Amino acid sequence: MKQRRFIISGLAIFVVMYALTSMVDPFATNVTNRLASPSLHHLLGTDHLGRDVLSRLLLAGGITVGLSTVIILITATVGIILGTISGFVYRKLERIVTKVTDATIIFPDTVLAIVLAGVLGPSIQSLVLAISLIKWTSYTRLVHTLVLQESTKGHVLAARVNGLSKPKIALRHVLPAVCPHILVVMSLDLGKVILLISAFSFIGLGVQLPLPEWGGMISEGRHYLATNPALVFWPAFCIVLTIIGSTRLSTKLTRHFQV
Repeated sequence: MKQRRFIISGLAIFVVMYALTSMVDPFATNVTNRLASPSLHHLLGTDHLGRDVLSRLLLAGGITVGLSTVIILITATVGIILGTISGFVYRKLERIVTKVTDATIIFPDTVLAIVLAGVLGPSIQSLVLAISLIKWTSYTRLVHTLVLQESTKGHVLAARVNGLSKPKIALRHVLPAVCPHILVVMSLDLGKVILLISAFSFIGLGVQLPLPEWGGMISEGRHYLATNPALVFWPAFCIVLTIIGSTRLSTKLTRHFQV
């Protein structure tokens, strides 16, 4: 009950804030009102180009969390498919998948993603592709391990004795037992991917202007850190708050599914 109230309260606050800023264009510039202090019209003030900080924070949040969700869904889907096929449905692929995933351990994930994004060029598409290419292997290894463990359970062996095909057994018995573990990891990964996206945008390889992104806003605001530290504080605060939220969600899911 407390969790539901917390979620509803959070959504209500977000809706109210969005309503208050929906009439403020996050892209509108006004150099005569640059670096303005908070006011009724600009609740968190304006940036170096006179743009409303709060409306840009909210838009940046939608972009950052949205991209993170897309990346996690892509990598988790690929991992579930490859991990299940190699671990249970078609074991002949196990050696190939294992070698590919083990080979990626040699390279640091973040460095590899930066290299890929640099080669592909700065864009949202390159950002999604670069992070997806380094994240799918972790899901594949996890699902592969969980599927191998689940395939030795009594109800799975009984299903095989009864003549059910491996794909049907995987869908009916194996995946339902594996999915709770994947959901916990996905919720925890949300914060990690948000941090990656923000870091990429900070160094100019992520979301490009004029679209706002928390890391990009920090990059812009750092030039005014001495005179207007709020330009760095608010996007950094949003990043930290979102990461804490994803961690708490992961903890709640772990307790709920008892995994």
